[in-house]
Amino acid sequence: MKRFWFSVLLLIFSLPAPNAAAETALTQARVLELAASAALEVRLSSTQIEEGEARLAGAKVRTLENPQLELEAGPRSAEEDDVDFGVGLEIPVELWGRRDKRIAVAEAELQREKWLTGEARRQAVSAAVGAYYRVLHARKGLELARERKALAEELLRIATDRYRAGDAPLFEVNLARTETARAASEIASAQGRLAQARAALEQSLALPAGGDFQIEGDLEDRSFFDRFHLDPAMASRPDLLAARAEVEAADADIALAKAEQRPDLALRLSYHQEGDEKVALAGVAVGLPFLNPRREAPVREAMARSRRARIVAETKEAVISSQIEGARLAYQAAVEAVREMEEVALPLQSENQAMATESYRSGKIALATLLQVRREALETRREYLDHLLKASETGIGLASAIGTFSK
Repeated sequence: MKRFWFSVLLLIFSLPAPNAAAETALTQARVLELAASAALEVRLSSTQIEEGEARLAGAKVRTLENPQLELEAGPRSAEEDDVDFGVGLEIPVELWGRRDKRIAVAEAELQREKWLTGEARRQAVSAAVGAYYRVLHARKGLELARERKALAEELLRIATDRYRAGDAPLFEVNLARTETARAASEIASAQGRLAQARAALEQSLALPAGGDFQIEGDLEDRSFFDRFHLDPAMASRPDLLAARAEVEAADADIALAKAEQRPDLALRLSYHQEGDEKVALAGVAVGLPFLNPRREAPVREAMARSRRARIVAETKEAVISSQIEGARLAYQAAVEAVREMEEVALPLQSENQAMATESYRSGKIALATLLQVRREALETRREYLDHLLKASETGIGLASAIGTFSK
């Protein structure tokens, strides 16, 4: 028996531990998932859906008016002991399809809130993905700063060796030391930019500050943005669909307001006893809305709302079309700029830097010349990182303009 339990314990302790790093890793897919559900704007917008569902439930009741019960009693005269009394019941009856029209208004408004939640999700995801790529950009900047410091330290070693051999003056050693200090300063600045970028990402995803999570991704990978198709996109933008739902709600509101103009109807039942006489009556109460000119106002308000909603929907459709085309052209231009850097500028600057370093090592050029070449190479790589970030941002703009991040 002891051997059995010993074997069980041995098996338990030999099982691999859960991968905590995988649970705390923030990939692009994880950022999309968190932003779509945990962002503050999305959560607040979801409560609007709950309110709309409550309004729809209220609109489905058979009538908005409660039955009225009337009771009356009193003596016939001061000289007599007889007491007359009466009881009446009035039951409102909804006609003209008012209930159906109320339901139509509530359903259209609920659908509008659902699309508005989708719009909040689109904007939240766009902001979070942008923050994610800015973290990747800041991390690349930190890597570049550390590489600069490593090169500066190597340069300081070469300058020191040449000075000791009598092949270089002291000021070249001082120049190399200055470059090392500047490189160290740039590392500190890059670390600050990375911390700010991470904080912005945490805020966009409603994550606790200073969370222990690893950000995984490649700033140079543009495959996520290259796969979007533009043709059917505009019809699925949630803000456009919300605008169209607002038109439907306004039209339904017009129909409801017109139904409210028609007379109200109620069934009446009453019973009266006056002395020995007993009277039971049944009847109908009909409202006279034509004596109340204020009933015209809701119709006019609903018609104005409908015209406004149509203007918004038509304008938004034209604006979205322009946004998609502009985003597509911007992304193409940003990608072309990246390709020019990758295919021409970066290889040439790398070659120049290697040749200049070797020339200084052999005493063919001065340190100032080598530093100038290296600064131009670093500036080229910084520009390349900025172009990569621009390509990512325009790609995010393209996905947001289309209305989806899931293709």
